Amino acid sequence: MTIFSIAPVSERPEETLVDWSVREVLINSETEKTHHLVGYIPFDCYGRVTSKIQAFDRSRMLVKTKSGRIYYLHGAPGSHPDAEYVWRRWTAINDAQDEIDVTNHYWHSNQNT
Repeated sequence: MTIFSIAPVSERPEETLVDWSVREVLINSETEKTHHLVGYIPFDCYGRVTSKIQAFDRSRMLVKTKSGRIYYLHGAPGSHPDAEYVWRRWTAINDAQDEIDVTNHYWHSNQNT
């Protein structure tokens, strides 16, 4: 399996993610931990790791990332082999450390609203 660049935000400003989770990491070049979506894009049939999460709309289960792209989280959190493969490669390429799964922070907060 290969890792490849995705379409620019101008071409694909919105995506839907399924089998999604949120991971917190410290990237070697950063000074603070960041949150990233890990999930599967059913339209294209591939895994995705997003840039840093900038905003989360609990009522619509919508995430805006640093790139400016909007992600709609469809269904309950989960895991997909393609997404996990991309995540492992992404963490190695970005020298990510101290990984924590923080999905419940996003999912449970939605369940209580």
